[in-house]
Amino acid sequence: MAAYVHANDRFPMRLKKLRTLDVCQPLSAGHAFLSSASGLVRVGDAVYVIADDAHHLAAFGLGEQKPGRLVRLRDGDLPHDAAARKAVKPDFEILLALPLDPETKESPAPCCRLLAMGSGSAARRMHAVRIDISALGNVEAVTQLDLRPLFTALGAICDDINLEGAIVRDDRLILFNRGNMASPMTQVFSVNLADIIAGRAGGPVLEKQLVLPYAGDVPLTVTDACALDNGQILLSAVAEATGDSYADGPVVAAAFLVLDAQFNLIHSEFIEPICKIEGISAQIGDGRIDILCVSDADNPDRPSALYSAVMRI
Repeated sequence: MAAYVHANDRFPMRLKKLRTLDVCQPLSAGHAFLSSASGLVRVGDAVYVIADDAHHLAAFGLGEQKPGRLVRLRDGDLPHDAAARKAVKPDFEILLALPLDPETKESPAPCCRLLAMGSGSAARRMHAVRIDISALGNVEAVTQLDLRPLFTALGAICDDINLEGAIVRDDRLILFNRGNMASPMTQVFSVNLADIIAGRAGGPVLEKQLVLPYAGDVPLTVTDACALDNGQILLSAVAEATGDSYADGPVVAAAFLVLDAQFNLIHSEFIEPICKIEGISAQIGDGRIDILCVSDADNPDRPSALYSAVMRI
């Protein structure tokens, strides 16, 4: 398969490390830091991060170095042993902001509403959590959502489900299903957002199958998505040498990709240092995209980190 020519094959985009993701108390792995950050949403000067092997949401002040606050999303504690924890973790791979309905009379009315979604790659990973946040940054409500109807419907049109990114477009939730070396294409699905929140299947539609660039013989596969104000979509992607959706492998390259509104790839750039970027938040400016992103260390003894980057467009 022909490799896509990146805009910066000779001069990769540099990430700037802002901080490690230290938190206020130890998690299941025994360390007071996130080691598997997998989703990121910025709300004003606050940064919310989800990890795929924890039952908590972490909140950080942008520009601060003090440990992040933890908010419990699910009851119970995960195993300390890494292999045992991997087998039962919720695998929250998606964190995104949901639109608020101005016609809904809620008391107290949330300032922001987040959705954390499991990947659906195993039965224990087919759930979501809706999180309501007040104007003061406090979590006011946590609502559990059963996504098994959605994943059952997705399983009828795709053999290997591993959702890694999502955006909201009008009344639809756009889902990005990650490929691997055995099945490298990225599937883009759309579902009815209201149905998902209500626990229904959502009528998934396969919108597109993306063939992303390769790094040598390893395909880039999507790890997160972020909607831009101009209708385009920013993706993070890594070239991970693994042939299935469960086992991790060495990461040989990482990149940011831009899609147009019809999900066509229009721009891509490799990044350095090479790390497994799994959560992104971005704002488009004059000739640039300002990016915040978090890494998954894939090692319970190593902290994840928050980075910034600038993509020139």
